[in-house]
Amino acid sequence: MKSFQGEKRLLQPPSPWWLVLCIVLLIAGVGFLGAFAYAQYGYVKSSRYYTELSQTSLQSTGEQARSQVDFASLEAVNPDIAAWLEMPALSISLPVVQAQDNDTYLHHSFDGSASPYGCLFFSAASYGGNDLYRVIYGHNMHTGEMFAGLLSYTDEYFYRENPNFTLCTPEGDKTCHIFSCHSVTDGDDLYNTSRTEGDDYNAFIQQLYDASDYVTGVQVPENSKVLTLSTCESSYTSGKDRYVIHAYIEE
Repeated sequence: MKSFQGEKRLLQPPSPWWLVLCIVLLIAGVGFLGAFAYAQYGYVKSSRYYTELSQTSLQSTGEQARSQVDFASLEAVNPDIAAWLEMPALSISLPVVQAQDNDTYLHHSFDGSASPYGCLFFSAASYGGNDLYRVIYGHNMHTGEMFAGLLSYTDEYFYRENPNFTLCTPEGDKTCHIFSCHSVTDGDDLYNTSRTEGDDYNAFIQQLYDASDYVTGVQVPENSKVLTLSTCESSYTSGKDRYVIHAYIEE
């Protein structure tokens, strides 16, 4: 007579250990999907916010207007507003704030809300000081937004097609002429914004020019105001490698 012992063994319910494991994996999966969805929501929300802010803050430039940006309305939202950066070739049209530290706007939007995009900001070292040499920081977002586009300047051809950008300020809009583009580490001396006019400053500008990955051929007038834009070289790490572009401001 045939035995059904093997079949009976197969029909036995799974052990409690396997049930617990399945429940844990299910909860972990749901948690991961929830965290991923929440992160994506943050990216979409921040992107939409800055797009709408650009649409409402840029105004028609009349003969009496000093700037194409409505700084009065921006100051009503955030008194830290200091400038507006316009780089059409990189689809950058964003506010720049001046805070007393370099941490606040890493994870907060222009309106102060939490944001993975943060906000473009001037180095805190230049707070309340002169504007001879300044640095603007911005995230290299994997979405391609904020300062991710700066890496386009690793291509000399792109630079030749787009050698200038505009820094809008309450005092007026200023053309910035790019004269150097290169990689650097975050501890480099170029992040020191304590500069004064003179031979040492002009030598410093020459060092920035010589560091460029390619020869731009741009002659920087002596004692020019210089603006450095800085971002991480990678969207997925927070290491020490940075990519920077330097531009002198046409007076």
